[in-house]
Amino acid sequence: MIDRMGGIVVIVSDQQKAMEFYSQKLGFEIKTDTSFVGMRWIEVGSKHSQSTISLMLPNVQMMSNEGVVEVVKKGIGTETGIWFYSDDMQSTYEELKNNGVEITPPERQEWGGIISKFKDRGGNSYSIISSPSSENVAVDSSS
Repeated sequence: MIDRMGGIVVIVSDQQKAMEFYSQKLGFEIKTDTSFVGMRWIEVGSKHSQSTISLMLPNVQMMSNEGVVEVVKKGIGTETGIWFYSDDMQSTYEELKNNGVEITPPERQEWGGIISKFKDRGGNSYSIISSPSSENVAVDSSS
């Protein structure tokens, strides 16, 4: 059976800038930065997570043909469908905002959790979620 999730690919237009954003602005660790089949393979992830995000350029080596590459390029700067968890949404929001990350203020949801959305330098969008069971779910509505 499957033991755990490894990672997911996010297509970026500039790997170096993306890696700098994830490491410097989000505080992620660079888990892998190597050459692979004539391309650069970068994986980043939070310190406590086994899962990673692979920051990949659209390329024919990993995609079946130029047509697929062109379709994938159009997905840069859109919603990724990826979410992260935070036990302290307000301090996470403040830290990322102070780091220059484009982020929405935390908002309580109908189901009881709190969500903020942020974008990376390429415009790829992510969510940060605090579940209703988190100890620290207070939201400062003055932000």
